[in-house]
Amino acid sequence: MRIFLPVLAVLVLASPVAAQDYRQVWVTQSGSGEVVHGRILDLSEHTVALMTADHTRVELPIDRVLRIEVRGDSVKNGSVIGAAVMGGLSLLTCAEYRNGGACAVGVTLNTILGGFIGAGIDAINGGRTTIYSKPAASAATGPSARVQFKLRF
Repeated sequence: MRIFLPVLAVLVLASPVAAQDYRQVWVTQSGSGEVVHGRILDLSEHTVALMTADHTRVELPIDRVLRIEVRGDSVKNGSVIGAAVMGGLSLLTCAEYRNGGACAVGVTLNTILGGFIGAGIDAINGGRTTIYSKPAASAATGPSARVQFKLRF
């Protein structure tokens, strides 16, 4: 029984890693501000090649790309994390109580509440995530002054 419960917990809680699919992107072009939505076919130093929804290949020069964004993650992982944290904290506090029935109800309600809180926090952070942003151009093009201090002890 000592080995069965940890193995069961690992099997129940183990889930495949859900890596984000960076192929479906929104590319914002500098200058026009036009947004192109599609899947990344090729990404090189000089161009970004996309396949749009109407199956047209679009190649954009990387120097005209202002921003590349991907869809944010789902609220499922936030819900799972919130439920695990609240449920775990509730189990830790239940170790002090002698009444198991009341503790089981409290752990269940707190786990559900934690799931809702985690989903809410993850929903606030949803939407698009920027994975590339064009570096800002340096404002100083002419001569500049610099002050440097050195301290020695």
